[in-house]
Amino acid sequence: MKMSRLFVFLCFWLPMAGNVKAQVTEEALQCFQWFSTLGYPDVREARWAEVWRDQHSLSGPGDTPQAHTLTGFITGETETTFTVLTLDLTQATLTKSKAGTPVHVQTAFEERPFVPMARQRLDELEHPPARGFGRHDVCLGHKAEVFFLAYACWRRGEAGLAARLYAQAEKLEHTYTGGSVATTMQEALEIDLGHAAMWDAVVRCGGTRLRWRTISFREDLEPRVSLLEAFRRIVRLFPRCAHLERAKQSVAMLERMVAEDKSHPVLAQAQIDQLPQEQRIAELVWMLRDQNGQQWMQPGTCDVLRSASRDRVPSAGHQLVAIGTPAVPALIEALTDERFSRSVGFGRSSHFSHRILTVGECAQQILRRISGQNFNRLAATAGELSVEDKRLAIQQSAQAWWEKYQQKGKRQVLVDSIAAGDVQPAPLIQQLKAEAPEAVADAVLRGADNARSEGLVRSYIAELDMLKSPAATQRLLKLMQTHPTLIVRLEAAGRLLNQEHPQALPAILHEWGVFPAADHNGLATGFQELVDLLAASGAEQAVRRLVAGWDDRPPYERLEIVEKLGDWLGDPAKEHSFTEVKARPVTPGAKAAAVELLAHALEDTDMRDGMAGSRGEFEFSSPRICDFALWALHEIDGRTYAFSPRAGRRQHDVERIAAANVWRRAHQQPLLPPPAPASPRLEEKDALKIVAVRMEPATGLADSFVARRALELRGTAFMPQTLPGMLRDFASQSMPGASGLRVEASREDDLTGVVLHLRISPGRYPQKDDQRLRTTWHGRVGREHLGCSSGESTLRSAREAGRWRAFEEEISKHLNAPPTTAFIIGASLEARM
Repeated sequence: MKMSRLFVFLCFWLPMAGNVKAQVTEEALQCFQWFSTLGYPDVREARWAEVWRDQHSLSGPGDTPQAHTLTGFITGETETTFTVLTLDLTQATLTKSKAGTPVHVQTAFEERPFVPMARQRLDELEHPPARGFGRHDVCLGHKAEVFFLAYACWRRGEAGLAARLYAQAEKLEHTYTGGSVATTMQEALEIDLGHAAMWDAVVRCGGTRLRWRTISFREDLEPRVSLLEAFRRIVRLFPRCAHLERAKQSVAMLERMVAEDKSHPVLAQAQIDQLPQEQRIAELVWMLRDQNGQQWMQPGTCDVLRSASRDRVPSAGHQLVAIGTPAVPALIEALTDERFSRSVGFGRSSHFSHRILTVGECAQQILRRISGQNFNRLAATAGELSVEDKRLAIQQSAQAWWEKYQQKGKRQVLVDSIAAGDVQPAPLIQQLKAEAPEAVADAVLRGADNARSEGLVRSYIAELDMLKSPAATQRLLKLMQTHPTLIVRLEAAGRLLNQEHPQALPAILHEWGVFPAADHNGLATGFQELVDLLAASGAEQAVRRLVAGWDDRPPYERLEIVEKLGDWLGDPAKEHSFTEVKARPVTPGAKAAAVELLAHALEDTDMRDGMAGSRGEFEFSSPRICDFALWALHEIDGRTYAFSPRAGRRQHDVERIAAANVWRRAHQQPLLPPPAPASPRLEEKDALKIVAVRMEPATGLADSFVARRALELRGTAFMPQTLPGMLRDFASQSMPGASGLRVEASREDDLTGVVLHLRISPGRYPQKDDQRLRTTWHGRVGREHLGCSSGESTLRSAREAGRWRAFEEEISKHLNAPPTTAFIIGASLEARM
């Protein structure tokens, strides 16, 4: 009986096995077999899962946290941990959350079906979306990632899927070569895999892993010997990798450091603390090889003294800073040390710009913290230098400073450095205050006269403001009146406004009067700061100047003014966005002028294209000016002007008309008619039914072909093609008196259907097919933003379906939301004159 069952099994399985092999090409089979020798975890029996990793987002106060998850193979599991391998071949071992941990902050996984996912990915590859594949924050090229998915299918017995995915991988562009040339699929994979492995090895030196590189509080760094093996693997397995020489250099450096580690005794912190000072400094400089700084901004630099560790003991770098000038000679000597630290910097985390900082670079940052001197800047004056020569130049400039320090003494060196005006003064001033506070004022005054760059001048303005002396005030007045850079003049004016100086407001009003006219490129430099200062002054004449000519301004300037009035008049405790200006008491006349303008702006339905964000619970995407006016009025007088920040378009219209009528009634003006009532409630299956069409302005639009097209849509279902189709119609047939069209679809959460909104921009219709037009689209579905997109198009291309395909696909992704999900989706086509 057993033999017969075995015979039946073999008769069934062997033909299947032959069929599996037959479905995969010989080249694919060779690539799969080669890949299986590279040491990646075997995924044949691994579970495919969705992974929670304690990451979430929160749209606003009171909102439900949304967990961020990813998918991958579970390649190992214990009672307390599990290991995940993602499709871009990054791997991490995560600690499971305790039972009862809220979903949005838990670390856990749930198994998901693998084959449907693979089939979906195959369908996307065979029918690529117009918007592209949206691969963000991954280190592995798309070609190699699709290959790995094909390999995983092959290992799991899905030969048909594997063959088709491999064929798609062959078609994909080889996105990263670094100058390397690939003539076969395996060579291309070797280059891609080597690139990803190098990227991963470098970031691991800083204590993170790609795909898992959010700020983490690690207690232990990966052993250096493990990092050495990671670089050796690149040299051994990926000889075509563009980073091969860098990998070899890293291997040599780490081999040297691993050998040094073995011969150097490890001292506990208590033992280090008991060493004589000179020996203690030497030990701490040695320990800079483990200095684990962090970079929290991009673009930016890695701050070796900004640690993400929760260790109770300060890092070696922090201890050297605490020792201060006695550590300077040892730090200067270490400036040319090329050994690796455990700090990694980068230009952008989304591409491989990462590099391991050397011990010398750590010493340089620590030395700068102690001395306040930028030795890198001093060395740069020597011209173009090699890396080695630059290290020597930095060391020489530091040594020259130290010799001067020893000759002149700390006090005089600090005074000279501050007075030179060529370094950031704050850390030096702090030291000088402790050493010789009586010398600070004169040094700052001279430094303010000598500073040249905008950033340094603004830094000295802050220091002048803190002096609060007649001489400092005179320097601020001079900068406010004569400096060639507007932002610097406004910075000085803001500080003087804080001091209630009588010349501050007139100077700000003058700048407003000579500010250049707006253009189509958006807010000019200085506009926001000027509006801030005028609103912060609280003076009636400032607010009236601010609102004068408001109707003639473009939408982006009108909305900026409305927003700033709400900021400053609604929250007196608010600080200025670009300097430390405080709001002054608002005069009754200023408040009346602001409220009058905002009441008028309640009728302004123009939009600020491309603007998205939130103010507390008030979220917006390409917002209408009237909605911001209602928000601002509520900020100023919430008892009089109601505003529901999380309401939909219809409720906001009800509230803004009611607010406008409050003001009109108080000023004996005719009341505005209430907005149209909601349509009857629909069944869930009809939630996308278009129930109404609103046109603005009605005159001239009602009889147009665009209006007729929109009215024909009443009673039909809103589709991804609805709004793009209307814009294509506008681009296809001349509409006299109109230079553009804005279309929008809105739905509330009460099953009352979809309302279409049409708005024409007055002007001349484009005359030529190659005339440039501005295209925009935006939207929000529930709590999720479609985002904002803006660009240019010709009239000819605006008629083509392909021009709007990305917009259609974005809408399509969200229309399967529950029928009670509110949304606002809009787009526009505007002629450039």
